[in-house]
Amino acid sequence: MVAVALLSGLAMGEESRSGPVLGVHVGAVVLLAVGLIGAALFGNHRALFSAVHQLIFFDRRDVAWLRSRVQHPLSPHTGRAWGMFNTGQKLLTWCLGMSLTTVIVTGVLDWSSGGEGGGLHGPAVVVTGLLLGAHIFMAVVNPATRPALAGMVFGRVRRSWAAEHHGEWLDKVGR
Repeated sequence: MVAVALLSGLAMGEESRSGPVLGVHVGAVVLLAVGLIGAALFGNHRALFSAVHQLIFFDRRDVAWLRSRVQHPLSPHTGRAWGMFNTGQKLLTWCLGMSLTTVIVTGVLDWSSGGEGGGLHGPAVVVTGLLLGAHIFMAVVNPATRPALAGMVFGRVRRSWAAEHHGEWLDKVGR
């Protein structure tokens, strides 16, 4: 739905304030919100909130990894046994969360002001599109992380891949 909202927004351009493309655009945003609310209300609460907690909070290992990247940006991967999410996934979540919030706020402001919202909606959409593109690249194109796509779509990954990339999480799940 995020991709549909972004693409329909691009299709609308600056001039469209009504019509079928606007309906698709608003519908995608509404369906995204309904899906998130539905997952929160009817999903596995314990698993959902545990995953969200693990995804949005940084621990000492994340801080150490970030520090090592800043101090030695070209050094090879350190091979830490990550939990369910690694630092890159957490950073992308924060960046996408902030950019999507900006897109929604600027979109509502732009729409409610008849298109005189200050022009921040377009740049926010571009940033969100780039971040979404990076996410899609890592999930679909990058051979090292491509097996995670099965986890996103079907909820399962190969045990060997999980052991290599998210060993701590695999140890918890295996108990």
